Amino acid sequence: MAELRHNGGIVDVMLELGFDAVKYFEGTITSTAQTISISPPARRLTIVNRDENNPMYINITGDDATCAASLIPGDNLKIEAGCEFEMDFDVLESVSMIACGGDVWAEGYLGWKGTKGC
Repeated sequence: MAELRHNGGIVDVMLELGFDAVKYFEGTITSTAQTISISPPARRLTIVNRDENNPMYINITGDDATCAASLIPGDNLKIEAGCEFEMDFDVLESVSMIACGGDVWAEGYLGWKGTKGC
């Protein structure tokens, strides 16, 4: 069951955030990169790592996410266990996700502004 705080539901989230459309997703992220293609491109991405022990990584460049990060800035973004990532974009066309250390339950939503028929 979804645990994102909606208060009054998705409709209130849309009004509060000023989005024309919001779509929710959830599922198990494994050690094989999974990519979501987003058309039309979204403007906001929120992902919550619901696992209590294992991190996950995301990549928003169109490449597959990998379990890697270093002192040299790269394209993989780490989301620790129990943490949330949220960011606004001009254009977001894909997000790739991978779990590192064990399967991870993740949930999130995408938001669109100025786009009808999402």
